[in-house]
Amino acid sequence: MEKEASAAVMEEIIYIALGRETAKNKSNLTWAIDNSQGNKICIVLVHQPAHMIPVLGTRFDAATVDEELVRAYREKQKAKTDKILDEYLTICLKKGVHAEKLCVEMDSIEKGIVQMISENKVRKFIMGAAKDKHYSTKMEELRSRKAIFVCQHAPATCHIRFICKGHLIHTRKGRMDEVRALSALLSDFQRLVSSRSSSNSDMMSGSSKVKSKMEEEEEEERTSRTSSSRSAGTLSYSGGSEASPSVTDEKSNHSSPPPSLPCGAMGLGMISFLIHSTKLWHKRAIQNNKQCE
Repeated sequence: MEKEASAAVMEEIIYIALGRETAKNKSNLTWAIDNSQGNKICIVLVHQPAHMIPVLGTRFDAATVDEELVRAYREKQKAKTDKILDEYLTICLKKGVHAEKLCVEMDSIEKGIVQMISENKVRKFIMGAAKDKHYSTKMEELRSRKAIFVCQHAPATCHIRFICKGHLIHTRKGRMDEVRALSALLSDFQRLVSSRSSSNSDMMSGSSKVKSKMEEEEEEERTSRTSSSRSAGTLSYSGGSEASPSVTDEKSNHSSPPPSLPCGAMGLGMISFLIHSTKLWHKRAIQNNKQCE
């Protein structure tokens, strides 16, 4: 079992987001390679489609330019992005590391990264904390707007390391164990409520049967008493006056409701309250995990 777990960890891919300037991002890529621990590396680059298209030395909004010109220019820019990714792959090959490339196309770089992490179920991710010029030995906080956004909005299950100029600045630990525990707890409560509801239904069904049986017995007793009263009335004149109390008692007994059976409404209410509380705890835990530590 331990060997299988170790193998799964070794096969896990580490994703790293880099910029378009290979020279300025080389130190971060080198750090990722040195700390990959034998895992595969996937280099991510967010490609932003051009919205201003150059025509005869002047840039125009893409909405006002011929579609063919827009498509041709964007394909040219996309080819440049692929070339940059290939340069990063070459650096990895020279260091003897197997790497893959992934181009994410979106207007917003930070939103593209968050979407990529979610869609690919990324567990380990590396990105810059700030531009190299902002680095100092005392640097401990994220200074990049993109890094702060990713730290706050990326799925809580992703372990993210933020680096600057080849140095680790901040780590946002993944919360997979906590999320799984909360999910399992919620599932247990839901199963408990389901089984309790089934038991309560059986109890109510049994109560209905008992009530029906009691009504049948009361009907038989009432019929018997009525017959006895009539017989007594034919035997003697005074017997009629004695039969009245019996009839009165019969009506009194008939009007009283049958004994009620205990129900589990209070227990179900408590379980429903616990489930609602667990859902809120689960939601707040995920929201808190998305914030920077």
